[in-house]
Amino acid sequence: MRKAIVVAALASFLICLFAGYYVALWMGERDKQIAAGAEIREVIRTQKLINAQTKMIYQYFYTSDRVTKEQIELAPDFLQGLDLEQLKSIYNGWQIVFFSPEKVILRCSIEGMSSEAYILGEQDGCLAVFYEDGNKAIHLKEKTELPLSALPEGEARQIREGLRVTGEENLAKILADLMS
Repeated sequence: MRKAIVVAALASFLICLFAGYYVALWMGERDKQIAAGAEIREVIRTQKLINAQTKMIYQYFYTSDRVTKEQIELAPDFLQGLDLEQLKSIYNGWQIVFFSPEKVILRCSIEGMSSEAYILGEQDGCLAVFYEDGNKAIHLKEKTELPLSALPEGEARQIREGLRVTGEENLAKILADLMS
């Protein structure tokens, strides 16, 4: 008889243990669903919109010379108050890289080359950077303090002949190499 009471008590204990476990799981899932619903309501309530202080960053990527040009301006009136989906419908064909009330980054690819052309040359015996405008006229951008005589003869000769560089990133890389 005593054995039957012990077995019944142990069985009751195990049944209560499993029941408690499954109730706790069910309550936990319910709490997660309630929390997720609250998060969704919070996101909807604090929907991200473009405002008058939003910086609009337009990036133009030229496929031939892999140059990216950037234009930054404050959001125009017709964009203020728009959310991400509304902006997508206006900028069809653009990639929206980043979207927040502080800044929006839009990128488009353009087949062809950019108009960013630089020429490394010589002025007063030093390395100089020239740029080419839309009319193919060449203007001095900056003169460095680096004398061409400090460079290896092959590089100095290329620069004296006029070394053409496309894109500001490429220009920065070449100048960093030459100046180091």
